[in-house]
Amino acid sequence: MNGINQFSLEEHKGEYENRPLTSMLYYSGQALGIKVPGYVIDKQYEYPDYFLLFLSWDCPFEEGCEIIVLDKDYQIVANRSLSPPYNSYHLTDVIAREQDHYTLTFNGTERFALTVNYPKKKRFRKVLKLSKIDH
Repeated sequence: MNGINQFSLEEHKGEYENRPLTSMLYYSGQALGIKVPGYVIDKQYEYPDYFLLFLSWDCPFEEGCEIIVLDKDYQIVANRSLSPPYNSYHLTDVIAREQDHYTLTFNGTERFALTVNYPKKKRFRKVLKLSKIDH
């Protein structure tokens, strides 16, 4: 996994409840013209065919996680949201298992398997597949 620090998000000022639901995405300080859900980039990775971003809402009691896949032209090819009410999905770890297969850990204990199918190897498969790993 090649962790990077090239992406950033627009900062929002003012009261939390008055902030917009999306933020402008930047790469190396340059606006990409794309708005994404979330206020904080928790983790970001670069792979040969795509970028993988994990964003959150900076809300400790009902934290959500947004998973974004961008192609090398900085276009969103897939996204997935984990933001259930009355629960928190604070991303604590990302582990690469094999190429395009990852284990995500939330709140230190809840684990999910993430598969990125990009570029698409099979036409009718989703780009992102996320499934909970039962203990």
